[in-house]
Amino acid sequence: MARSWLGQWLAGTVLVCSATVWAQQDAGSAAPVKVSPIKFKPTVSRVSTYGTLAPKTEELSFKVGGRIAAFLVEEGAEVTAGDLLARLETKDAEDALNRQRVELEQAQRAYQRMETLHQKGSIQRSQLEDAQATLEQVQIAYDQAELQLDRCYLRAPSAGLILKEFLDSRTTVPAGQSIFSFQSHSEEWVTKVDLTDRNAFALGEGASAVISFAPYPGVKFEGELTKLARVANPGDALYTAEVTIATADYPLRPGMVAEVDLYQTSEQSYTTIPFDALINLRGTEGTVFVPTNDNKVSSRKVTIQAIQGPMVAIKEDLRTDKQVVTRGQGKLVEGANIRIVE
Repeated sequence: MARSWLGQWLAGTVLVCSATVWAQQDAGSAAPVKVSPIKFKPTVSRVSTYGTLAPKTEELSFKVGGRIAAFLVEEGAEVTAGDLLARLETKDAEDALNRQRVELEQAQRAYQRMETLHQKGSIQRSQLEDAQATLEQVQIAYDQAELQLDRCYLRAPSAGLILKEFLDSRTTVPAGQSIFSFQSHSEEWVTKVDLTDRNAFALGEGASAVISFAPYPGVKFEGELTKLARVANPGDALYTAEVTIATADYPLRPGMVAEVDLYQTSEQSYTTIPFDALINLRGTEGTVFVPTNDNKVSSRKVTIQAIQGPMVAIKEDLRTDKQVVTRGQGKLVEGANIRIVE
């Protein structure tokens, strides 16, 4: 019994001493790590999808509300750019423009008088500047009234075909209500693609597109995402997007399958680091280690904004840290000593 107790005591003492020695070695030694520079730049989202080619059509509407005074074309009509298609009643808009014209003429005469007086030294420079500011404000109001009247006229945006008339009576319409369906004769076609919610929120109208067609191997057509649904389709929960394509003088046919790559560059810049720097990932949240000036490391909680191949953009601004640990961080703890290796 005595020998057994003594043996256990000695073994325990050896284990405790060994653990103490290893702890001292770990605390004092510098862990070898590799680091990469932290960059700060916009993100580029890329989505690859497919669609079917169709002629470009659009729905034409007034930019202001009012009562329709006349329809000037019918379904099936061929029109040229600028042709008048319909107009609203314009009396109110004309009256407003006439009132602004009178005010503008008065402001112009007032400014001319003040300019003459200033040249003679009868008034101060500040009085002339006040008259000029008043003239500029009245000019802006006149331009707005002129634009309001012009918006009472619906014109063809380009040469094309009136496909459908949505209204059959001269009624009062709000701004934006569709009046005609129009197919342009321009060298633009469209394809509609469906996007997941993640891709739909990563992209937006104006995103660049590169399109390929099987009959033209190696040819890249330029395009742009011109419409994006704000609500998902009830059946499949996908968001429909419309991509406008320039033909580049190649003959295209309705129904051709389009291979579409969409690109969106963010307006905001984000901290960008190698994906390998992340540890303890939980969904979009994780941890990175950054070197400090005293050859130690400090941890940072980060949130993923976008993944771009081997790189990842994060929401937190880490520009002041300059570098991030990309190798050897798995066993690091806050404040651990490190040695940067190539």
